[in-house]
Amino acid sequence: MSHELEVDEVAIVIRPLNYEDEWDGDVAINLAVAKNSPVPPEVQAHLLNLATMMSAFLDVANDHPDLYELVEERRNFLMDIIDEEEEEELDVVQDGNVYTLNKWSKTEGSA
Repeated sequence: MSHELEVDEVAIVIRPLNYEDEWDGDVAINLAVAKNSPVPPEVQAHLLNLATMMSAFLDVANDHPDLYELVEERRNFLMDIIDEEEEEELDVVQDGNVYTLNKWSKTEGSA
């Protein structure tokens, strides 16, 4: 899949390194910026700052696994990715005549 950058886009390009035998997770990160962008220089500088901060995350997360897990949890939440353990949780809780459902509760009709 290839992508042609729009004039106002900045892209982070990730390429695996040394994957011929057994890949150890090393990657090369590059930034791509559209030519002749109409984006003001101060905005473009901020976009490049964000892109380099995002790419630096990999290096920091390598030294701090707890940070990686925190970001992974947030990513999963934002993308609505279900953790297998979470999916197996009880999905209906009954307290007297009140039933509390979560998003995995199976219902019929207009529950």
